[in-house]
Amino acid sequence: MKALIFSLFMFMPSVFATTKLNLAPLGHKVERKTVVNFWATWCTACIQEIAELEALKKKYPKVDFVAVNAGESKKKIARFVKKHGFTYKILRDKDRSFSKGIEVLSLPQTFVVDETGKVLYHESTPPKKI
Repeated sequence: MKALIFSLFMFMPSVFATTKLNLAPLGHKVERKTVVNFWATWCTACIQEIAELEALKKKYPKVDFVAVNAGESKKKIARFVKKHGFTYKILRDKDRSFSKGIEVLSLPQTFVVDETGKVLYHESTPPKKI
């Protein structure tokens, strides 16, 4: 029973999820509606959702797409991006302090924010529409 509860917790978005998302500490200013995906190269679910995120990016060209990597090296990220071919902007959360600060404790996590940074969507899967 404990394992089941732990497993469910790992795939649920944070109950204390933030209502505003400011990406400035990672070097990105939100200026229009933005999809923000938290991921890592070792995350199987992250790999599986790349095609879905790329399809959304094509469907919504006026929406920015940003991927926040969970503490991996530039070299590892570059190899992964080349292999899997995703096209959105990559931000590095070098020590995961940003992710932990907004309670992103499991991966993947996807947010959609408006131009003010207000969170419109937060789940462990990408939205079906934006």
